[in-house]
Amino acid sequence: MRPKCKYTKKMLEQIDYRVDGPFVEAKKDITLRFRGSANQRIIDVKKSLETGEVVLWEEQ
Repeated sequence: MRPKCKYTKKMLEQIDYRVDGPFVEAKKDITLRFRGSANQRIIDVKKSLETGEVVLWEEQ
């Protein structure tokens, strides 16, 4: 995960996690933590910036 411009990098450095993907009504699942549909993923932004790759959040 490499920001394309300095403004994007500054913004990303201010957040810990990001829900990625559109909400899809057909995949709605109210049991999921922090997201509304099963197609969405949670990105660990801090780890992603450190590694340069998308790192998904893992529930402990």
